[in-house]
Amino acid sequence: MAARVGVCYGMLGNLPSPREVVELLKRHNIGKVRIFEAHHEALRALENTGIEVIVGVRNEELEKIAGNQAAANGWVKDNVGAFYPAANIKYISVGNEVLHYGNEKYVSYLVPAMRNIQTAVRNANLHKDIRVSTTHASSVLGNSYPPSQGEFRNDLKSTLRPLLNLLAENGSPFMANVYPYFSYAGNKAHISLDYALFKPSAPVVHDEGREYRNLFDAMVDALIAACERAGHPDLPLLVTESGWPSAGDDHDHEARAATVDNARVYNNNLIRHVSSNQGTPRRPGKPIHTYVFSLFNENLKPGPEIGRHFGLFYPNKNPVYPVNFTPY
Repeated sequence: MAARVGVCYGMLGNLPSPREVVELLKRHNIGKVRIFEAHHEALRALENTGIEVIVGVRNEELEKIAGNQAAANGWVKDNVGAFYPAANIKYISVGNEVLHYGNEKYVSYLVPAMRNIQTAVRNANLHKDIRVSTTHASSVLGNSYPPSQGEFRNDLKSTLRPLLNLLAENGSPFMANVYPYFSYAGNKAHISLDYALFKPSAPVVHDEGREYRNLFDAMVDALIAACERAGHPDLPLLVTESGWPSAGDDHDHEARAATVDNARVYNNNLIRHVSSNQGTPRRPGKPIHTYVFSLFNENLKPGPEIGRHFGLFYPNKNPVYPVNFTPY
């Protein structure tokens, strides 16, 4: 069951060597990992471990790849073909949250880059084993409540239409970064902390005959409903990031949610929920493969302080709090 859940291995910090990191993954029975760029030393360390890998194309690489099939072929040859199958690469994520606010300069390159990477994977005869997609923030939704009314933002539909078609044509999943923490933190008047932490035993939201006991399922189902509304009811969904910060929201003294205890409760409950194979109310019994963000507290990560406190482990490999990746 552990293989339902992976971790995101970001590298923006003073961290152990990739070989030490892989030993840490093995010691904790973590069977999947996502890396945000094609870091060759990390890919080499992952060889012959069986650990499944999502490897990322950086946003900064999209323009070159979008405009040149040879560049896409070269990227796949150098960063995938050189390591596969010894490194168990399952997915290529072409860009990260390209459709999120602030990344507008990359949007026009996204679908052409995905198409060229897909062609490169096919040219290398890897298309039966490796799927090509891209990750999305929840901000791609214009409406997310109730979950059945999930719909993509109008300004993104012209990009998402060919993107979703490309995924469907190639059997690739829709990849989403799902953070109940941020939904809760931005809407505390209407969302309870217990609902965000998987605590309620009774349903909190009733929606078209479906009952929601946690915010994670509601957020996932809103994305699934949006895909359905866009004409893709059968697109698989992969949660490429989810997590909870253990510190960093010190400005919010009245209702501080980023605590070690809340992070411990969220991530252990997330792993237990995903590993149980129960799926979501909209897709019962269909497992939602999920990657916990993040493996380490990344002390060099740019942006708000809170982003440096999502780790399960400190850079010295000590746990921030105990996490059980094999709950069953």
